Amino acid sequence: MTGQVADPPVARLPFVSRWRAGAGIERLRAGRAPWALLACVALAALTLLAPSQPTYDPWSWIIWGREVLHLDLSTTYGPSWKPLTVALTTVFALFGSAAPLLWVLAARAGALAGVLFAFRLGRRLAGPTAGAVAAAVLLVAPWFMRNAAMANSEGLQVAFALAAIERALAGRRGTAFWLGVGLGLLRPEAWPFIGLFGAWLVWRDRTRLLGVAAGFAMLPLLWLVPEKLGSGDWLRAAHRAQQPVSGTAADAASPLLTVLREGWAMLGGPLHWALGAALAVALVRRDLRLLALAALVAAWTLLVAQMSASGYSGNARYLIVPAALTIVVAVCGVAGAASALARRLPIPRGAGIVAAAALAAVVVTPWITPARLSLRTVSDQARLTAQLAEVVQRAGGPAALRHCGDVATGAYLVPAVAWQLGLHIDQVHLVATDPGTVLRVRTGPQSPSLPTLLPLAGAPVRTLASASDWRAVTTCGARR
Repeated sequence: MTGQVADPPVARLPFVSRWRAGAGIERLRAGRAPWALLACVALAALTLLAPSQPTYDPWSWIIWGREVLHLDLSTTYGPSWKPLTVALTTVFALFGSAAPLLWVLAARAGALAGVLFAFRLGRRLAGPTAGAVAAAVLLVAPWFMRNAAMANSEGLQVAFALAAIERALAGRRGTAFWLGVGLGLLRPEAWPFIGLFGAWLVWRDRTRLLGVAAGFAMLPLLWLVPEKLGSGDWLRAAHRAQQPVSGTAADAASPLLTVLREGWAMLGGPLHWALGAALAVALVRRDLRLLALAALVAAWTLLVAQMSASGYSGNARYLIVPAALTIVVAVCGVAGAASALARRLPIPRGAGIVAAAALAAVVVTPWITPARLSLRTVSDQARLTAQLAEVVQRAGGPAALRHCGDVATGAYLVPAVAWQLGLHIDQVHLVATDPGTVLRVRTGPQSPSLPTLLPLAGAPVRTLASASDWRAVTTCGARR
């Protein structure tokens, strides 16, 4: 047969041809993925034009990266150890003073990758429109945007989680497993799910045993050994997570119920209705994929709740991965129901897109103001932290400030000060001493400057340098 023949739609091809066409589409999409991830990095780089600084936990990881590079690790004080974050900051430490901004870039690019994989997972489950809506909703979620702007690791966690699920549904189970391992190097709550998935992979294919075993071995090795080397305590991170923190779920009368309420409140009213409708439709249509993902959300949330009941802090950040997955499930369930309805009723072709846009507007609109306030708060915090480097230089530089006894500062700025002065985190204190230097900070317009100088009562104090929110004072060299 000669002449040109138009390619038939994939759905009309015989099974084998349809399989090959699907594989070709999959390869095409896989080829686009690196460019999409590079776009995430480029967009993240543009955000650095606004005031951008890490927050408490990221500063600690940045310091630990520097210490790993110089074989001088000390983790006796600070947040929980996270292997993947410190692996990245160790590489960034090669670039000296640029390391903090490189981490911010990586964290924000990771968050944008999370939005990208929300789109890819939504597209795989219910089509490109559903994927676009899920991505838009996740992007504007205040809890997601705030943590991304602050350079916390939650954006990376969401990216690894959604990418692992999307690759598993695409049949790329080996890739999915290693993405899950990446998630496990950021959040220990992922370990049970990685374990079940890895065991299932080996059960289906014994040739995967070595790779899965290597992935399993990496998790405790990279979580525990550095803590032992840095603090002398294999479980320092677990013990740190069990320290009482005011305002967290573990501090509540019923930690388990508090975590469940916080997880529910993160979604907002419109998403509650969308989730209910999605689950109802999934049950009626026996959509095993959506039901399995909903079960994963429930299991992760209950695990965090149970950990909080056992004494762990139960911070709302621990629920960001299941919350992000809930958005995808809710949007895709509603989109699937709308598609089924459109096939039965004479609805115009563009009505589905209009309905999707309406759903996105209903869900996103209540979040716009909180998201804007979060970004403003993060920007103000970044401006405050950015003043520190200038104050240190005007006060004589890190060596001069280290020379006069102990250094003290406000509680939440300890890692930032430790980075600027080239100290371990536990070498920066919260109480002023004589002799010593105090980097006092005012974290808000109505906030007092901390730490207080009352412990120095009677001791001569002189000011070395100041900024709008900082004041460096010392007892060294003052008249007695």
